[in-house]
Formats: sequence, structure tokens, C-alpha cells
Amino acid sequence: MIYATGIVAEYNPFHNGHLHHLTATKKIVDQPIIAVMSGSFMQRGEPACLNKWLRAKLAVQNGIDLVLELPVNFSLRSAQYFASGAVQLLNATGCVNYLSCGAESPKQNFTALAKKITAPATQELLRQKLSEGHGYAAACAEVLQQALDKPNDILALEYAKALLATDIKPLFIKRMDNGYNSIDIDGSLASATAIRQALAEQQPQNTWQQAVPQATLQALLQNSAGFDENLLWQLICCRLRLLSPAEIAARCQCSEGLENLLKQSSACRSFSEALQLCTKKRYSTSRIRRLLMQLLLDSPRAAFEQAAPAYLRVLAFNDTGRQLLKQMKATATLPIITKLGKNYSAYATQPQDDTQAQITEQNFLMQIQTEIKASDIWSMLQKEQTLNRPGNDFLLSPNYVKR
Repeated sequence: MIYATGIVAEYNPFHNGHLHHLTATKKIVDQPIIAVMSGSFMQRGEPACLNKWLRAKLAVQNGIDLVLELPVNFSLRSAQYFASGAVQLLNATGCVNYLSCGAESPKQNFTALAKKITAPATQELLRQKLSEGHGYAAACAEVLQQALDKPNDILALEYAKALLATDIKPLFIKRMDNGYNSIDIDGSLASATAIRQALAEQQPQNTWQQAVPQATLQALLQNSAGFDENLLWQLICCRLRLLSPAEIAARCQCSEGLENLLKQSSACRSFSEALQLCTKKRYSTSRIRRLLMQLLLDSPRAAFEQAAPAYLRVLAFNDTGRQLLKQMKATATLPIITKLGKNYSAYATQPQDDTQAQITEQNFLMQIQTEIKASDIWSMLQKEQTLNRPGNDFLLSPNYVKR
């Protein structure tokens, strides 16, 4: 039996901070690495800077052995569901025994905090704080009496919570860049946000190239990284203007009348203006972005409220990853998708007489169909003509990287 360590990431794009995390993980556990990676849309609520197959290839070129896709039904959700979906995917491989998480405060006992916050009394207090208008992270920090104002510390807590239902053990690695939202490039370390901004502003190559590995640098120089934000807003605005508030609420995870605020934003002239209008103390900018992306995908709200992933989809692998995939044919508890064909429904559990099997197939189809929409919309937003085409989920295969 080959055991592996899991990493959950977005690699948007893969930079030196990710390489540090990977290298530090391998120093602690000498075993293969399986990454669960967001596909076409990110958890902060925006399209990826490069297509998912290329980002997965870069991850393998830099030391990951196997990359599995986190369905967009989970990548476009809040931290707790993003983390839960990713952990369930890793657990479903049947061969992951560690999860390595980047955190701003790695010495924090996130497992103890996870046990405390999942206790019934704490959950009741948390619900009370949320009902009073606190944001989720602030409410968690208050009920736990801990400072949890850093994005990766919040994610680390959510990973620890999700791991309580598994036998996977957590590893917490110190995050080494200037922070998740930092736009500073400090020598060889920078956040993905800073690198994407440098690319969007067409800053000189020498201002950011030192912050990424060579393979990433070549990919960013050879490909049109980023997306057309004006077109993105036009597509979203079209959806907002065509739908009533009730129809908006039926297609994304609105609550507390937020659909009315989103409807009002259809009068805005830009994406940034809409975000400024909708962002409040209770509604973070990232949450508004995610809701607008969910709305853009035009799937039923139920697609973003599923409790568990329905498949394991391969995006890239090396020889070790190939061995893991061969083993997973016996150990995995979810269907494994390599090349997606038009008859993708064959991967789903065929409906039996019992209701659970039928629900399983329904969830599978809802997830994969939403993923196909996400890839097609991502393609529409690309200025590069060769990328601006439908059907990439059927046309592109997982990347095999030979060592």
C-alpha cells in the first residue's frame, strides 16, 4: 500500500511560496503528494489566471505527484465548505494519511479549536453571533476567543474540522509570503494576488519573475494569463437584469434578502462598482464575488449546497501519480475520471431501487455539468483565440509529466 500526503491549493499561479510549502511538507513526510486544486473558478470568486490543466501541469513539474480537481460546486463556496469538499476528496482516494496545510500561525492547536467549535454549545453560540450580523470568521474568533483574522488560519481551522471525521492527520506549515491579499513583491516571495496584479498591470518582468519557479515563469510568458473583466461584468450584468430577485436567489446562495442588493447592482457600470455597492459588514467582498460567479454558472442553488463531492477527476500526474491511480482503482470510494467523454453519465453510480443511489447519480450529474459550464465560461473570458472555445473538458486530457 502506497500512502500519500494531501495538499489543498489553487495554484493561481504556482509560486515560490507554494514551492516552500511543498518542500517543507516533504521534509516532514517522505511520501507522494496528492494535490486537490480548484479548477476554472477560485474560492475568492474569480476566474483562474491560467487554465486548470496547465496549472495542474505546473504543480507536477514542481514536485506534486497527482492533481485532482476540486469541483466548482465547492471551490465557489465559503471556507468551511471549500475545506470540507477538499478533505472528502482526499479521504475518498483511500490512500491519504496526512493533510499539509499552510497557515499564518502553524503553532496554533487547530485540532483542539476544531473540537471546541463543533461542540453543540459552541455551535449554538456561533449561530447567535451570525444572527447578530457578525461575519463567519469574526464570529468564530469571538466564540473561540482566538485571533482568527488571517485567511489561511481560518482555512486551517476548517481543514481541522473536516479532518475530525477522517483518519487523516493534519500538518501545519508556516506561510512564508506577505499574506493572502498582499500586493507586495518582496524578493523571491509574493502572494498569488501580487503576481496576478503585476501581470494585469503589465509590470516589467523583472518586478515579479523572481517570485515564481522557472516552469511557471515560462508558462506565464507564453500564455495569455488573466481574463477580460469588462466582459465578465457584461455577462454577470446580463444575468442580473434578466432575473428577478427570487430567480437570483434560486441560482446562488443568497440569504437575508441579499438577492435584492445583487439585483440593484445590475445598474452598476463595472464589476468593481458592483462589489463596492454590495460589500457590507455582513457581506464580504469575496462572498459577493462567489455569489455572482455562482449566478453566472446558471445552475440551481442546490448545485452549491451539496454535502459531498461525487467523483475524483484527474488533471495531471507523473509516474508516481500513475502508480497511485492504479492503486486507487481498488481503494477509492468515488469514480475516477481521467478523460471526460460525452457519455460521462456512465461514470455515475447507476440508479438502483434505493433512493440513495439515485441521489448519488443526480449529484454526480449536477457537479460535472456545472464544471463543464465553468470551463466554457472561463474560455469565453480569454483574449487568446486558441483558448476561447467551448468543450475543453472534452477536448483536453490530463497532463502526464515525465521525470
